[in-house]
Amino acid sequence: MTSVQIAESHTLRRDARRNRALIIEAAREVFALAGFGAPLDAVARRAGVGRGTLYRHFPDRYALAVAIFEDNVRDIEQLAMACDGRPDAFDALLRSLVDHQVRSHGLHQALAKGKEAPELQALAERIVHAFGEPIRRAQEDGAIRSDLAKEDLLDVMRMVASVIEGIDDLERRRAKADRAVSLLRNGLRG
Repeated sequence: MTSVQIAESHTLRRDARRNRALIIEAAREVFALAGFGAPLDAVARRAGVGRGTLYRHFPDRYALAVAIFEDNVRDIEQLAMACDGRPDAFDALLRSLVDHQVRSHGLHQALAKGKEAPELQALAERIVHAFGEPIRRAQEDGAIRSDLAKEDLLDVMRMVASVIEGIDDLERRRAKADRAVSLLRNGLRG
């Protein structure tokens, strides 16, 4: 392979990564505004890519939803590492989790697949794992109830999802989610 071919290959990979990231962000926005059933053509237009590029990366809307959730989970895992040992780690992760729910709210229909979707189950397990140490520390500090299990986070996510379902306006969704989390936090306190 010549140096020109190597450079072109590297550029294509970089372009492909950039296109993938653009598609994920565009899908997050389109699904949040128009729901999970929004036309994928709208996602391609918003990302500034052709339909072929979208389908090369994501063969269907479910694959796109998994990629968005993967992106969200990776962000939460990175935050968990950055907050390691901090007394406010649980609150920081909970705020991040809810923020991702607010921004990705149109994807809740994909979550309805439940146990039929091993990819989503694996991502849920990663979220639970990321919260493990922050929950333990918050319990030791008396900030949250001692019987809260890290698996309870999935129920918290479902509760927040049900509160924001059907709200198109991002700021209203955020306000409703914040209020729900405030009420939930009262129930989580030790």
